[in-house]
Amino acid sequence: STIATTAITSPAAIMEEQPPPSVNEKRGEPYNVVCTHITADFDTLASAIGLAKLWTLGIYHEHEEEKDEDDDNVKEADENKDEDDDEDTRGKRIVDGPLPTYVVLPRGAHPDVQRFLSLHKHLFPIRSLKSLPGFSDADLKNNHHHNDHDDRNPQSPYRGLQRVGLVDAQRRDRLGPAEILLPHAKKGVTIVDHHVDAESDIPEAVNYIVEPVGSVSTMIAERLRNAGNARRKHGGFETKVELTEAEATLLALGIHSDTGSLVYDSTTAKDATMLGWAMEMGASQAAIAEHAKPSLSDEQQTVLTQALINVNSTTIRGVTISTVLLSADGFISGLAAVTKDALDLSSSDIFLLAVCYEATRGNRGGGGGKKGKTNGNKHGNNNNNNN
Repeated sequence: STIATTAITSPAAIMEEQPPPSVNEKRGEPYNVVCTHITADFDTLASAIGLAKLWTLGIYHEHEEEKDEDDDNVKEADENKDEDDDEDTRGKRIVDGPLPTYVVLPRGAHPDVQRFLSLHKHLFPIRSLKSLPGFSDADLKNNHHHNDHDDRNPQSPYRGLQRVGLVDAQRRDRLGPAEILLPHAKKGVTIVDHHVDAESDIPEAVNYIVEPVGSVSTMIAERLRNAGNARRKHGGFETKVELTEAEATLLALGIHSDTGSLVYDSTTAKDATMLGWAMEMGASQAAIAEHAKPSLSDEQQTVLTQALINVNSTTIRGVTISTVLLSADGFISGLAAVTKDALDLSSSDIFLLAVCYEATRGNRGGGGGKKGKTNGNKHGNNNNNNN
């Protein structure tokens, strides 16, 4: 039987067209990757795009203190760079400076984000894992055969990988299939997050940037603004960070998404400031109005109504926890948005929603397995689990 999905109609494009970013496709050439968490929302997508822009310009915040202390050594390092690169062609090639940086969505996106990307994906350096330089389906299927020594092989898909970034998450299970990149990042893994109480299980991480703000997009927008104000020099040329309309709009959507348009308790003054800056940089108000608060489909409205009717609530140490278990004829997309609305309408602190349905497609031996989705958290930190 066919699994039911929610149909989403895409409006006409409402942002000016810019040419897609240029990237270096040569096999083995150095590059960086920034990953969103699985089932990407606007905040993780926007912050990944913003971090990729910084890295493309060679702006790596983990080196800021070192650059202040070691300015006298920069020229000497630059003089030796070409020689080092030539000597390193037989081993792990480690390169700093401006590099092509790709954004990977490891396992899809929320329906509202998919809708946005259906119109504007070509404006961003978004790639699938298998479309990264040197990668193939066979590499991904046989990733357990790769180890550090493979990076020295000119044919290794990991040979050019310099840095890996993870935004809006700190744990391996939030990376999905992109986890295979972690041990091959020659300059290590950078984590950018706003969940200050979260614990990371990524030993490859060498740089943590965690701040108590409402969204990671705020953190990245601030760094883009500061980089634009600073007179950073690369190769003798002064670089100023300028955002395209699409980039500014996406950053604004990221802040809107994780702060509830600046009304969630976790919202800070910095979130409001950086939202204003994104608007100054040319964010499209029409696009924000179109995507910031997507309306629920009829199918999602039905789930919301049933959830509010059948909810069970209990209070533990002053925290109101609401749970509801529903059944459906098939898969229903966009349950994160439904759960967020249920959380707000029920005045709960935590809302757990599960919708179960018979997964008949692909079953073998007559097994009638079931799947459920659980989404919760007022601030949009939703987890989608298949059981």
